[in-house]
Amino acid sequence: MFNSLIKKATNLNTKQPARNFALLFLAATLLCTSVSLFSSVLGWILLLVLCGVIIRLAIYFNYYKHLPSIRTLNLLALLSILGLVFSALSAGLLFGMVNLLILACALKLMQMRSQRDVYQLVISLFFLIGCGFIFNQSIAFSGFYALMCLALLLSLAGYHAPSITIQKHLKTITTLSLQALPIALLMFLILPQLPPLWHTPKAEGAESGLSTQMTPGDIAQLSQSSELAFRATFDNTPPVPRQRYWRAIVMEDFDGKTWKVHPYRQKVRAYQLETKQQFEAKLSGPSFNYEVIAEPTFQPWLFALDLGIPADGPSKLDIIQSADFTLSSRQPIVSKYQYALSSYPNALPNQSLSRADQRLNLALPDNGNNRTQEWVADLRAQFPDNQDFTTALLNYFVTQSFVYTLRPDVMLVDPIDRFLFDNQAGFCSHYASALAYALRLGGIPTRVVTGYQGGELVENDGGSPYMSIYQYDAHAWVETWNDNNGWQRIDPTALISPDRIDYGLRYAMEEEGSFLAESPFALARLTDIAWLNNIRLLLADIDYNWSRWVLGFNSEKQRDLFKSIIGKLTPERLAILGLAIILVIALLLALFFLPHWLQNRVGTTQSLYLKALTVFEKAGTQRLSWQGPSAFNQLINEQYSSEISRPFSHITQLYLRLCYQNNQVNPDSVLSTKQCHRMMRRHLAQLKSELQKSAV
Repeated sequence: MFNSLIKKATNLNTKQPARNFALLFLAATLLCTSVSLFSSVLGWILLLVLCGVIIRLAIYFNYYKHLPSIRTLNLLALLSILGLVFSALSAGLLFGMVNLLILACALKLMQMRSQRDVYQLVISLFFLIGCGFIFNQSIAFSGFYALMCLALLLSLAGYHAPSITIQKHLKTITTLSLQALPIALLMFLILPQLPPLWHTPKAEGAESGLSTQMTPGDIAQLSQSSELAFRATFDNTPPVPRQRYWRAIVMEDFDGKTWKVHPYRQKVRAYQLETKQQFEAKLSGPSFNYEVIAEPTFQPWLFALDLGIPADGPSKLDIIQSADFTLSSRQPIVSKYQYALSSYPNALPNQSLSRADQRLNLALPDNGNNRTQEWVADLRAQFPDNQDFTTALLNYFVTQSFVYTLRPDVMLVDPIDRFLFDNQAGFCSHYASALAYALRLGGIPTRVVTGYQGGELVENDGGSPYMSIYQYDAHAWVETWNDNNGWQRIDPTALISPDRIDYGLRYAMEEEGSFLAESPFALARLTDIAWLNNIRLLLADIDYNWSRWVLGFNSEKQRDLFKSIIGKLTPERLAILGLAIILVIALLLALFFLPHWLQNRVGTTQSLYLKALTVFEKAGTQRLSWQGPSAFNQLINEQYSSEISRPFSHITQLYLRLCYQNNQVNPDSVLSTKQCHRMMRRHLAQLKSELQKSAV
C-alpha cells in the first residue's frame, strides 16, 4: 500500500494532492512516534492521534473534503485538557507534558489549513522525538527516531516542492543528513554534558524490576522476564559467583505477610536528599572497581555489590548512601544511567548496629503465623546461644523436604506457617521471608534484602570484562546481626538450591522446565543453539558498547577526552581547542557548500549585463522573459535617446561577443576578456550617469 501511495503521489499533476500526501506522511510520523512512547501515553490520546491520521487519509483519498471546524476543535481541546489534568495529575510533570505535547500535535493535525500550521506541527514533532530519546535510548530506538527525523524533513520538502518526486527529495535529504553527521558528532563531543533538568514519573510493581515491598512469591514473577536490568564493567577480575549479590533494597517492616521499606528509612532518605548529607560506612579490606549501566526503573534505587560506595566525582554528587548500605539516585532512573562504584566485600561485618537498626529489625507483627511462633519458641528454649539457634533454623531447611520452584502455591493466610510446615516449596522470597521472621522471633535483629544474584559474564576481547544482569536474576536474601561478627549475609536459597547461586537460575530450573516458561521465544532460552546464542551475544555486545560509550558519555569522560587531546586543562588550551573545533566545522561547511556556490555563481560577464538590466528596471523598463539580448536592445533604441541607448548597445555587443561569438568580431580585431569587461564597466557607468541626468 505504501508503494502505491508513493506511485500515486509522483504521478500527480497538481500541487494540492501532492501536498496532501506530504501531510499524510507527517501524520504517519506522528502516529509512529506516539506508539513508540506507548508506555508513557494515555490510551485515549493515542485514539485522538489515530483519528487525526484517519482524517488525513480521508482527505487524501477524497472521501472527506472539509476539516473539522475551529469551534469543534476548541471544544475537543478543552475537554482533552481537562481529561489530561485528571489522568496525569499524580503521574509527574514529565508524564503530563509528554501527553500534552502529543495531544497538541493530534489537534494540530486535524486543523492544518496553512503553511504556518505545518511548521508548528513539524517543530512540535521534533520536540516529541526528543522526548522519545528520554524514555528509549537503545541503539534500535535511536535508529528509529533518526528515521522519524528524516521522515519529518521529507514531509516538509514534499510540502514545499510538490512537483518534485519523492525519490529526488529522499536523495537530497539523505545527502544533507550525511553531510551534517560529522558536525553533529563534533557537537556531541564538545557541548557541555548537562544533568537532567526535571523530575521523572514513578512506576509501580514489578513491571520495571524490583518493588519497595515483597510478598512471598512476588519475585517469582520477575523470573519470567528476560529484560535486561543492568550491566557492570569491571576494571580487573570480576568476583566469583558466590560474591555476586547485587544489593538494591532493604526491607525492615513486616506485617506477617508483606515486607516493606520502613517509613523511617524513607524519611531519612528525604532528609538526606534535602540536606545532601551522606552516611559514611566503615571501609576495610580489598576492593574492586566497576561501572554500572542501569536500565530505566522509574525508581531511585541503584545496584551495588556489598559494600558499595560511589567511586568518582559525578557519582558522589548524584548518589545517596544510606545507613542500611543501600545506594539511590537523587532522581528516579527514567533512562539509562551510568555510575562508578568501589565495593569492599569484607566490610559489611565491620559496620555497627545503631539503636534505630535494632528497633526496626526486631519489630514483629501483632498476630498471625501462630505455628511458627510456637515452633521458634520451642527451638529457642533448646538453643539459647544465637549462633546455635541460627544453625538449628538453617538445619531445618536442610533436613526437611524443601523444594526450590518458580511455581509456588499461593499462600494468602499465614504464609510463613503454610510454607514452613505444609507446602515446603517456594522461591527465594519464601525462604528469605520465613528465615528473617524466625530469627526476629528468636530476638536476633534481621532484615530482608532484595536485589539480583549472579549475571552473565562476557569476556570482552581487548577490553574489560562485563556482566549482564537480567530480571530473572532477581533474588532475595537475609542479613542478620551477630554480636561477635557484625552484619552477616545468610542466603537460605543456597542451602536448598546451591546450583541457583553457582550456575544461575536457568541451570537450577532445568529439571523443572519453568525457566522463562511464559516467554518461549526469549533468546535467553536458546543458549543451547550455537548460532542463535552467538546472535544474542552479538546484539548484547552492540547494546553494551552503545550504552557505555555513547549514552555513558558524561562530563567526566568529556574531560578525559579533552585531556587526552591537549593535556592539562588550562583556559588557554581550552580556548585553542575551541577555536580549532570552530575552524574544523567551518572547513566542513565550506567543503559542503563551496562547490555548490561556485557552480551557481554568476560569471563577471553575466553579472555586468544583469546590472545593466537592473538599471533599466529601476527606470521602469523591464526585459520580458521572451526577449533576447538583441530584441531588448532594439526596444531600448526605440524608447530612449541615443545618449542612453548607445552605451547599452555597446554593453549588449560585448555581452554577445563574450558569450556567443568566442570574443571575435573579425580575425584582425581580438580583445581580451579583461579588456571587454573593462569596457563594459565603463559603458555601464556612462549608462547610469545618462539615466540620472534624464531623470533630473
